[in-house]
Amino acid sequence: MGLLQRKKDIIEIKISKPIEDLKSIDDVLYEPRSWSPDDLKDACNNLSFESSQTIGEFENLSIQYIIRNFFFLMHQTGLYNPQKKLWTQLAQTKKITIKPYKKIPRKERENTKINDIIFEDNNRKFILVRLVYPGSQLNFAGFKPLIASIPGRCVGLFYITDQEPDSKTLSLIKTKTNAGDFFDKYRSPIAPGCSFNLVRYEVQQGKLIYRLVHPDLNKNVEAELCFNYSEHSS
Repeated sequence: MGLLQRKKDIIEIKISKPIEDLKSIDDVLYEPRSWSPDDLKDACNNLSFESSQTIGEFENLSIQYIIRNFFFLMHQTGLYNPQKKLWTQLAQTKKITIKPYKKIPRKERENTKINDIIFEDNNRKFILVRLVYPGSQLNFAGFKPLIASIPGRCVGLFYITDQEPDSKTLSLIKTKTNAGDFFDKYRSPIAPGCSFNLVRYEVQQGKLIYRLVHPDLNKNVEAELCFNYSEHSS
């Protein structure tokens, strides 16, 4: 029964291009500078998701943010150049896996919920997103384990939370990603060939707003997802 329960905790999502005659995000990799914002939006929208189970609204919105909004943001701000491997990986994602993060201290599990979302291509390279749920008590509990041991197949890490990092955490992030270096400031290397991005979200008037905290692009790069959002969503 325990094994069956663990399997139920894992959700797999297959990604495909619903309209074959139209371009999608993998096509953007070829001559990316030639894409207008409108054409890029159309490409980001030409994605379909087939899930093994019902996806909670919060997970769904966060997945849409990463693979659509963040991909678009990287193109429009130029972040796709220093983080080319991560950007390419997003475009080539074929499977997304959602599973619970298990290393939360037992006494805090009722007050903290964290999921891992893995964006994987056909060659088993992947991006790992650690997603912290609204109101979690141990908000950065999953951060240090995330950066402590990074597999070679991982080309990108995200930590998504509703809390601002304290000065100690932000200092650690800047040190680990060599943020003082001119070239690494935006490449944000947390390990060889692996970029790190810290994202903060807020619920504003029923909408979920994501903001890139690190690397700091010195621009207003909030991304609004126009979906209704409830803090009580599963």
